[in-house]
Amino acid sequence: MDPRLPSTAEVLEELVSALRTSLTPVTTPSSASVSPMALPASYAGDAAVCGGFLLQVDLFIEMQPQKFTTERSKVAFLISLLNGKALEWARAIWNAKNAIINPYEAFKNNFKEVFGSTTGELSMSDQLLHLRQGSSTTSEYTLQFRTLAATSGWNEAALLSAYRQGLDPPLRVQMAIYDDSIRLEGFLQRATRISQQLSACQSHEVAHQPFASTSGPSVPEPMQMDSTRLTRAERARRLPAGLCLYCGAPGHFISFCPVKPPHSPSRKHPLLLRFWISPRYTR
Repeated sequence: MDPRLPSTAEVLEELVSALRTSLTPVTTPSSASVSPMALPASYAGDAAVCGGFLLQVDLFIEMQPQKFTTERSKVAFLISLLNGKALEWARAIWNAKNAIINPYEAFKNNFKEVFGSTTGELSMSDQLLHLRQGSSTTSEYTLQFRTLAATSGWNEAALLSAYRQGLDPPLRVQMAIYDDSIRLEGFLQRATRISQQLSACQSHEVAHQPFASTSGPSVPEPMQMDSTRLTRAERARRLPAGLCLYCGAPGHFISFCPVKPPHSPSRKHPLLLRFWISPRYTR
């Protein structure tokens, strides 16, 4: 036997190795691992959660493409998650073999038209135009604004202007020092941060106020609160903080101060006061 030729054992080992290689499945990036995704919750037709439901369905299909090889399988999967009036609508569409069943995007777009809005609901643009902070915190207002802005299609300059106009007036005064060059995201972040700082300062002042009698709220004397009696330092402190120049409280200006008494003759200029009470002019 020629020593250069492989032995029978070596030939068999080589054949076994080749057979094992041929039987081992070749994995691809798409099938090697499947992204873990929770099954979307069932949907009954509530307009408020329609967008979130469709987003979860899209993500489930995108992360597991090997399960949805046809457009019809995607539509069938979405229908399998429906119940109530949404399922009744889909059953009618399916049984009628309506054209919107295929492709999936057509079915989803029609689904959004049916269940994605309520009667009398304002458009995204109208909601942005009417959005105001009101009694909400700046963080809550900003979150609501981001949600509407994401699908509005507005450019950044228009969004920044809408956000600024919706801010609480005292905070809007504080943010007046920033122009559009700060960009929308920077403006939102600074407004939230400044609001938190102002709130912290007000809480600190309230916590360190002198103990007051519990018999009832004490109202400072008007002449002590009047803007004409404020020191320069106190006036300089109130203006940037958006505080009333009369009572020192936030949320309004001196013209609308709820504790400021109405204008009376006793507050007129001394010369006008003498003219007012002169007997010559009271006959």
